Amino acid sequence: MSENQSLKSNVLSWRSQFFQAIAHMAPASGIVMSFQFMATRSGSALPLAVVCAAVLSLLVAYCLSLLTRKYFGASGYFQIHSRALGSKVGFTTSWLFFIYEPLNAFMSFFGFGVLILEPFSQAHLGYKIPWWVAIVVGNSIIMLCSLTNIKGAMRVTTILGIVEVIIFLVFGGILLVQADAPFQPQYFAPGNSADGIGGLLFAFIFAFLLFMGFESGLPLTEETKDTRKSTAKGLLLSVGFGSLLFIFLGYAFVVGFGGGEDSVSFAKNFGSAHNPFSGTLAIKAFGAIGPWLIFFAVLNSCIACALASQSGSSRVFFSLGRSRVLPKWLGYTTVKNNVPANASLFAGFLTFLFGVVFYLLSHGQKIMDWFGFTAVLMTIALLALHFITCLSVFVAYRFKEKDGFKHIQHGLIPLVTAGIVLLPLCGSVYYNPDKPMSYAPWVVGIWFVIGLVVYNALKRRQPQTLQALEHEMERFGHARERWE
Repeated sequence: MSENQSLKSNVLSWRSQFFQAIAHMAPASGIVMSFQFMATRSGSALPLAVVCAAVLSLLVAYCLSLLTRKYFGASGYFQIHSRALGSKVGFTTSWLFFIYEPLNAFMSFFGFGVLILEPFSQAHLGYKIPWWVAIVVGNSIIMLCSLTNIKGAMRVTTILGIVEVIIFLVFGGILLVQADAPFQPQYFAPGNSADGIGGLLFAFIFAFLLFMGFESGLPLTEETKDTRKSTAKGLLLSVGFGSLLFIFLGYAFVVGFGGGEDSVSFAKNFGSAHNPFSGTLAIKAFGAIGPWLIFFAVLNSCIACALASQSGSSRVFFSLGRSRVLPKWLGYTTVKNNVPANASLFAGFLTFLFGVVFYLLSHGQKIMDWFGFTAVLMTIALLALHFITCLSVFVAYRFKEKDGFKHIQHGLIPLVTAGIVLLPLCGSVYYNPDKPMSYAPWVVGIWFVIGLVVYNALKRRQPQTLQALEHEMERFGHARERWE
């Protein structure tokens, strides 16, 4: 391994950023793993919950795009928040990133293994393939892909993302064509929620998670040409496309299953249905080949999501190793392709490690409870990052460069968005009374305190590492442009 500390620049475009985000959002697997759960409370008002989540995601993406026009780097949130809010606030809040992204590849394969692979193999092959096979095989594949050059990994991500989107667009379209009454505007009415406003808010929180990952291209900015414009364009277009896709599919699946006039009955029937997507709906749309086609689409989705997550998290590990915040051996790239091989292998090792931990927890425990705990943990961390991002826009444009401040664009919109983000954030914290989900807020709090301790230790013993992290944008060939 050569002493190389640079990623290959100008090899990705806004299209790469776009497909990185779409793949990370994982439309097929996200829908299959969440729509049914959302409908248990929202009933046939599920499409309205998706609309609300889409609006919030567009606002957050807009705020993030304002920041990426000024700050960027392979460390992602660490760079952005440190430049906007100062190294202490930036470092300790971005420390929450380690709860979110490194866990995402594991959660993709684990969810696929438990919710899709085991029941599908039992029903169609006659024997149950254990969930851990998905983690071992899937993680091995993405580790190999991530060790190739970034263009190769992104090409795989793009192809897989396109395949899953096409299959599910056709899936939803066929269901609408087959429906006796495809036009059902009442599904977008708040009064149609099976459990009132509370049910709609419940579904809104989980619908917002469908968009989780639109920001995953941030760590790839060093490798993206025309970085500022490409990153902002990829962010906004991916959320816009994702919004249209999720709203269309949410509506199509409610109509296809038979939402009817009674939202409460729909919540009960759809919420308790056995594998409604790979079973009832898939057979209705595609016939006998339907379950296999949906299985293939969700498998594609999970691999694409995990690969996108691996690409992002490995570059954050690399950047923090390069700045000596993490061990320096993580901060080197290969000579031939400028790939952060050590960081990629480390990210893959963490996925295997999480698999071992969950395998041990599965003995004598309800493993899905711990899956839910991890999902809540990731949700709280990500929402906190979005909240800080919105505040960063206001602080950066108001105090860093007063001449560029616009009251609506840089003041009203980010602050209102920050307030809205608090709704699902508070819901994620307080609406988890059962153990182990109720432990999640405490774990996030403890992790934040650990980040504060790490920051103070670095400031006292290695202050140059924090300075290097904050200014890596200039150090590695991306001189800061003038404020526009």
